[in-house]
Amino acid sequence: MGKIVLFDHKKFGNVIRESNLKQELLAERLNISARHIRNLKSEDTSVSAPLLYKISQEFQKPMEYFLTFREEDESIE
Repeated sequence: MGKIVLFDHKKFGNVIRESNLKQELLAERLNISARHIRNLKSEDTSVSAPLLYKISQEFQKPMEYFLTFREEDESIE
């Protein structure tokens, strides 16, 4: 079994909430839509490496902070 790396949507939502930053302003700073922010918070979408980098810079956290790891299910082909 291998590991799968996923964007941690809960941590992303938590840092936004803790920062008291409006989603619209964050979207502007990250150069994405407010809808994309909502999708990232609700697990509806994945995140690209360049966007993950921008997020980590905005919140002054390492990129790894926003990642989570799980075991890959090898029974699914």
